[in-house]
Amino acid sequence: MILHLLFDDKFGEYALRQFSAPGMSSEFVVVTHSAAPDCSQKYEGVKVVFEDQESFLHLLRRLGEYKTIVLHGLFYPWQERVLREVPKDVKVAWVFWGGDIYGRKDIADNFLSLSSKRLRFKQNLKRYIKCRQAFDRYEVPFELLKRIDFCLTDIPEDFVFVKKYLKTDIKELWYNYYSVEETIGDLMNSRCGGNNVLLGNSSSLECNYIDGLKALKRLNLTSSVKVFAPLSYGDSWIRNEISRRGKRMLGDRFHPLIEFLPRDEYNQIIVSCSTVVMPHYRPQAFGNILTALWLGSRVFLSKKNVLFAYFKRIGTVIFSIEHDLKESNPYVLSPLSENEVFQNRKAIKAFYSKDVMHHKNIELVNTLNQ
Repeated sequence: MILHLLFDDKFGEYALRQFSAPGMSSEFVVVTHSAAPDCSQKYEGVKVVFEDQESFLHLLRRLGEYKTIVLHGLFYPWQERVLREVPKDVKVAWVFWGGDIYGRKDIADNFLSLSSKRLRFKQNLKRYIKCRQAFDRYEVPFELLKRIDFCLTDIPEDFVFVKKYLKTDIKELWYNYYSVEETIGDLMNSRCGGNNVLLGNSSSLECNYIDGLKALKRLNLTSSVKVFAPLSYGDSWIRNEISRRGKRMLGDRFHPLIEFLPRDEYNQIIVSCSTVVMPHYRPQAFGNILTALWLGSRVFLSKKNVLFAYFKRIGTVIFSIEHDLKESNPYVLSPLSENEVFQNRKAIKAFYSKDVMHHKNIELVNTLNQ
């Protein structure tokens, strides 16, 4: 039997649907804070435990009953406690989220542009002056990462980076939370039909928003173009800073998305965007990119981002910010051609269709149950 340890997040809901099918041999526990809203109704039929109560200690004592413990992301102190307590004969599988490694203090700077580093320095200076404390976020101690047996990811380039960073014999297994059908919903047969722009995916430094804003400003966008910047989750100070700078640099063309939108409503915005710009230096915004490629948007990624090489390798039509996001490019604000959309959809379906992913998940469960 496999035990999935989740926290209260939308990706956990995807995992529940995937591994609740007959024959998946999976149990689920959602770990949350006692001060957080009770999410028992949201996860009906799934055990919810609070990390500072006896129920969590009971969970730790039961870890030896399972073949494999699956940790979804590594962001919380309770996950550290699990790694310390799990018996040696129980395998540990970790669903790689990205930020749990790329965001670690010793390497995080490698994925920030100079503008983002300056923004962070300015914020840390303000915070230090105010409360004598710089921003610091939790990370699992490095030595405990060596306890992990499997890294679950759908991006081989990610795994290469993780294995080199950890310097262990950790093994790779294929996994992704959502199929293309789940990601795109009712728009599976739709095509991009607008001239708007989607910039970034969250209010995080790793979005390198300022670089994206500068690149778009150089394009001399017409007044009819709307630049949508998703800022509904992440750090509030970044949300405020980017909202202010976006208005200053792009005027009324800039439209920050401050409130969280349901998936279908958000996808309607993407389908209005002929151009999608993701200035990240590390993998992020995968669902946004997948949706945009399927719908026929012209997607621009940094060549420093391993996702650029990944999407090139699997056969999608994708473009680099460094070489292609220029005013001299006559197609810079145009959607993809019909043939290019067909090529992208064929490549995406080969990896992310619901049927393909179901078979991959069965293989994953079989491996983890050995």
